[in-house]
Amino acid sequence: MAEIIIGCGGWSYFQALGEDPLKLYSLAFRFVEVNSTFYSLPDIGVAASWRRRVPSGFEFSIKANRLITHKWRLTPSSQLIELLEKHLELCRILKSRIIVLEVPRGMRLKEITINLSKILEHVDLGDVRLALEPRCGWAAGSTETIEALRSMNIIPVADYSKEDPPYDDEEIAYSRIFGRGEHNVYQLTDDDLKEIKGRAERRKSKRVYLSFHGIAMYLDAARMERFLKKGELPPVTSRFGIDSLEEALRDARFPATKQELIKRHGWKLIDIDPKTRVPASVILKQLKKDAYTSLEELIMELRRRFEKA
Repeated sequence: MAEIIIGCGGWSYFQALGEDPLKLYSLAFRFVEVNSTFYSLPDIGVAASWRRRVPSGFEFSIKANRLITHKWRLTPSSQLIELLEKHLELCRILKSRIIVLEVPRGMRLKEITINLSKILEHVDLGDVRLALEPRCGWAAGSTETIEALRSMNIIPVADYSKEDPPYDDEEIAYSRIFGRGEHNVYQLTDDDLKEIKGRAERRKSKRVYLSFHGIAMYLDAARMERFLKKGELPPVTSRFGIDSLEEALRDARFPATKQELIKRHGWKLIDIDPKTRVPASVILKQLKKDAYTSLEELIMELRRRFEKA
């Protein structure tokens, strides 16, 4: 069975926990996908400090800069090759083996494949691998195109909460997990995590990287880590029922309408009991009033209703 490695898209949210968020992050997870490289590459000294601050077995993957994927659209040029070489230098410093290419939706797989084949004629990747996430979707590719990518040793990236990759690389499988919400606003359900685990375990690769993204990525990744180690899915809050909803809504702003609460917080999971979780929207849709002045008012209404039931 493949070794499954859990990580997230960056460590910035750990800043609230201490002075060195990367070091704290590396104590929780085994790898990180560096998304900041999509906007700009760090100085060599900064990258070297990242490597020093994490355990020796900790792994980095890096997301290709948007100039390569979005502005130049993988069109081979001296500029693109030079920038890709800088990515490879960064990989050497971080001891990273994976560069993630997130390609815009408007690029077709055939165009991507042709451009990648030309780029690889001019670049020696060494032991670094390119992992491709075509936003147009793998279903848009012909058998011929898919086989061409496989022959170039391109790692296919898929969101395991939605689909399997089109083929398995012998060494590495890679999933970027966003879930089924819009604009990355989603919290993975127990069923989602079970589906992701099943897809990861079916891979024929030696190592499977699960890179969690989205608004609840740290909690989603931590729950998956527990699921893999203990075989159980832990609660998402410290309490159950209405108390769980109250905990989930602590950052809600009031006054707020019922529809605003559903839109802004309905995606959050709450614990009905130790084994049952549902989106907060299930409860919020049962509210009687159109608007609420405070969380206390909302919770009081629900407690009265459920006590009578």
